[in-house]
Amino acid sequence: MKYRNEIATYLLDSLTTLGTQFTLEEVTRLLEVPKDPKMGDWAFPCFPLAKQLKKAPPLIAQELSDQLLDSINASNSIASVTPTGPYLNFSVNKSALASGLLPSILSGEYLARRDAREDKVMIEYSQPNTHKAFHVGHTRNATLGDTLARIFDWQGHEVVPVNYLGDEGTHVARCLWYFQKHFTGEVPDHNRGEFLGDLYVKSTELLDLGVYTDAPFKGVAAAKVLSSSPHPEESSWNVVEVETTEGNKTVITAATVGEPGTLVPWAKPGVRIAGRSVGIVERKGIQSEGMLCTPRELTVGDDNEQVAILPKSASLGEEVAEIFAKKETLPQDSSSPLELIAAREKEVGEILLQLETGNPDIQELARETKEWSMNELYDAYKWLDCSFDRYFFESEFGESGKELVREYQAKGVFVEDDGAIGADLSDIGLGFCLLIKRNGTALYSTRDLALAKIKFQEFGIDRSLYVVDAAQTLHFQQVFACLERMGFEQAKKCYHLSYAQVVRPDGKMSSRKGNVILFSQLTKRLLDKITSEYLEKYRGDWSDEEIAETAYRLSLATIRYGMMSQDNNSQIVFDLDEWTSRTGNTGPYLMYAFARTRSILRELDFKDPGEHSDLFDWSLLSHETEVNLLLHLNTYHEILSRSYEAYSPATICTYIYELSKKTNRMYQECSVLHADSKELSYTRAALIDAVGRVLQHGLSLLGIKTVERM
Repeated sequence: MKYRNEIATYLLDSLTTLGTQFTLEEVTRLLEVPKDPKMGDWAFPCFPLAKQLKKAPPLIAQELSDQLLDSINASNSIASVTPTGPYLNFSVNKSALASGLLPSILSGEYLARRDAREDKVMIEYSQPNTHKAFHVGHTRNATLGDTLARIFDWQGHEVVPVNYLGDEGTHVARCLWYFQKHFTGEVPDHNRGEFLGDLYVKSTELLDLGVYTDAPFKGVAAAKVLSSSPHPEESSWNVVEVETTEGNKTVITAATVGEPGTLVPWAKPGVRIAGRSVGIVERKGIQSEGMLCTPRELTVGDDNEQVAILPKSASLGEEVAEIFAKKETLPQDSSSPLELIAAREKEVGEILLQLETGNPDIQELARETKEWSMNELYDAYKWLDCSFDRYFFESEFGESGKELVREYQAKGVFVEDDGAIGADLSDIGLGFCLLIKRNGTALYSTRDLALAKIKFQEFGIDRSLYVVDAAQTLHFQQVFACLERMGFEQAKKCYHLSYAQVVRPDGKMSSRKGNVILFSQLTKRLLDKITSEYLEKYRGDWSDEEIAETAYRLSLATIRYGMMSQDNNSQIVFDLDEWTSRTGNTGPYLMYAFARTRSILRELDFKDPGEHSDLFDWSLLSHETEVNLLLHLNTYHEILSRSYEAYSPATICTYIYELSKKTNRMYQECSVLHADSKELSYTRAALIDAVGRVLQHGLSLLGIKTVERM
């Protein structure tokens, strides 16, 4: 960045002389690295000057070159300036670059934490639910948030990492319901959090209407066709009169309809089916009420051209869920899927009510099982090397959130609408943010407002970063807008960092579906695979402790680098074989790249650079691959700034991967151990030591611990 800033300063002086209006920041931003290294180290495009100077860009480049010549000749850092077409290319003094950069890296100054900044930053991340299993998908949020905390800390911020867990609600009630009503085994001694997750999955299965019927819909019942005729203004539509238990109805459909007297499935308004909500609509002058369903829409066949014809044994008003019941899956004491699910949902609702009203027995069970979840989460965070200064829980903020909303309703910030309370944000395109329902219950947004108040007032933070998946974008836009209207200045510095999901090669993972890769399974598979493929051959030469620690660090690198190496908004496909590969853009490859630098230095007995400094001759680093390494090392601070400003750990990953590849190319072209002279050998060793230190630093910001040998 030093060289870029120096070039930008020279350019700004010349541009001002020419009568153009640019700031130093604008000139610096325009400087770019040429695609062809032979063109130079930095390039300034003259296209943006053409309109102001009314000259062709190549002429401007030549004129600037002439003006800059004296400054460049007097500089110890910049070697040359050359006009090339519409570009002005600059080359830095490579010997000066090496003599300034490498000692700074080797002394630790270059990699030292930046000067303290004033902004205190809280980073909220991970946020899993208790009573559900922690799985590989959760590790993206956990590692992303922790990595950002490390990056912000290195940039000089006081960072407060926190976690906000979902410890109440329907998912807890479902888990406890299954535990009380249906679980008959023994509670395991280990992995109790995953055990609760399994109970939740099983509760979901027992509450899934689709398990007991081929047509898993409520509110879709048998209706009798009375008549059918083409729509007077749209011949491809049929206007159908049907008899229902709620009276005769008119329905318009594009599907063909059976003869009068045929029983067909009619979905009443308010039902969701085929991905949309059924309603009452006007279609070219005729009101259509409800929907007639095809076999495909009912999930009982593939035909989507004709309205389904129900069996003659069905009766008017009978729900399709009952008509298509799977008798073989129903319990012996039940013949009705709808009644069975309704009874079970009622039981879950009773437990949820007991949780909310403070029933001591159910509260104690909730407390004990929550502790099972938390103990397992603590272990997972320790393995992932994630840390938190504070754990918050949803259960802390329900009542305080409602009190806060009512306080600001009294101040006129929030309004009542049809018995509910919220914020009218329609003037900024965010609709109505519901904060308290008509029945008096709080929502996620209610709790987030109360939590934000604590963040601002008790922790005294200036900036608040929320690491939450992309599905919550509107939620946070509304919450931040509410906080701003409540008068919190920090609301302007609240930021929702969204990210995409982690999926399996065969599709999405879901706790409800039970197809997730559990964290305990993940770590075991990783450790076993890495030990057998990388380390078992060293058994006997290495101690068991070193093998175990190295296997752990390689496993951690596999997960953390795999999760961080892709853009936050890119979906991640988790593939264990690809992620553990020795080659390519993987954690193990980067770990090996660092270990190789240590191996070379050990062979040369290069322990302390200070012991060999009298042998260093930076002017000897003239080979193309050495120069490329120097130039790449020189951009590290700029890369860290980009990563910090864009909340993008992937920027660091790309950098250190490129650094490793450039170092590997140098190995192929320039021997360290068998150089032409001792001075060259030790000077190259200093370069390799610097590379290793930058690699190690970059990996440490990603939360990865290096190993000395592999």
